Amino acid sequence: MAVKRLWGVILLLAGTWSSLARAYFIASEPTQLQAGVPTDVFVAGFGNDQGTQFLKSALLAAKVSRDRFPQRQRVIISAVNESFEHEKNLLIDAGFGFRKADQDSLEKHRLVLALKYLKAPVTSLQFYGHANTYNGFRLQSKSDRLDQTDVEFAEIGEVLALNAFAIFHSCNSGWLLAPAAAKKWRRPVFGSFSSADFQEMMSDGNWYYHDEGMYPQHLARIGNTTRIIQPVTECTSRQCLRLKPVNSSYVDDFGKFEKGLGFYKVFSPAENLIPQSLIHLTLLTPSVTPLSMQSSREDLQEAVIDWMCPSDKSGTKRTACAEAVRSKSFLENRTLNFFSGDPIACSNSKCSTTITCNPYKAVFGVPPCKTVDLEDVPSTVFSDQMTQIMKGLDLFEEGQLDL
Repeated sequence: MAVKRLWGVILLLAGTWSSLARAYFIASEPTQLQAGVPTDVFVAGFGNDQGTQFLKSALLAAKVSRDRFPQRQRVIISAVNESFEHEKNLLIDAGFGFRKADQDSLEKHRLVLALKYLKAPVTSLQFYGHANTYNGFRLQSKSDRLDQTDVEFAEIGEVLALNAFAIFHSCNSGWLLAPAAAKKWRRPVFGSFSSADFQEMMSDGNWYYHDEGMYPQHLARIGNTTRIIQPVTECTSRQCLRLKPVNSSYVDDFGKFEKGLGFYKVFSPAENLIPQSLIHLTLLTPSVTPLSMQSSREDLQEAVIDWMCPSDKSGTKRTACAEAVRSKSFLENRTLNFFSGDPIACSNSKCSTTITCNPYKAVFGVPPCKTVDLEDVPSTVFSDQMTQIMKGLDLFEEGQLDL
């Protein structure tokens, strides 16, 4: 605990005035929620240098939820980033009503209270924000985060429906946050093993990381489109955002990691929960075509390719990965992967590589974290996860999913 407090001090001293921002809001659809009705919840942390992009990503995901599961309720819990009035208008324009606006910080105990106050089974819990490998997900304060060792973290599992999944759309959430959440919440939880970056759909109908140089120069934002959800959606610059892990190992302030993955990895307390959770995530992910519970297996498979395969600028890795999915070559070649680096080896509950951090190094400007191999085994994560997806697609076709 002393080391954790030191991390808080280091991060607080390293922060700027924006890390002291206070205020959050809760919005919902419908405005008056009904107890007991399945509800998708989207938590957007303080963006700091990313502005409102986390909130916009959560908002697009909420629109996808509305399109694909209209019988559910939706709740967005977000730290205020730049302007309360501007962000309030974003939500109102999208059809959300305000339930609460609070001048206090979005702290972990307030998040738990908000979730419990819903009195509704949470069918998906989706986090959008900054995270690091040591002290967790940033709700608002840079120093006091939602950490896997917190009492409040464990309490979140109490609100999750039996068929729920959770996902941390953030950097490096697969090292500690997701495995711990799966164990404590007793539900499938997805996390990343690299940086997570923002993507936009471009005029060729594919998603690319939207930083300059990360997509073909001749492409533009797709504009008004029905490719994501059935209603026409305005997707001009930075209006339709999603987060996806980058297809290379993490290199940044916290360290240079030797291994990673280019897609979200699922962790689960039981293997039989995994196939459904993978299809559930696919249905709730902004993708390349509108989906529903009546979609064809082929359309769902194309959406799987979209989030499981690399989004490289040239399309070379994406094409090779798509062919592997369609031909099911991953069944014969269990070490098949399309990661630009050394892919991490993991089971359903843990990995063969871990992260160690020395916070004292950060005081001197030295990256404090590194990867440490616990055992030398080849990665079969891509093959394993695709095999479980295929089982999920079988269940979907048979009408056996409980969604």
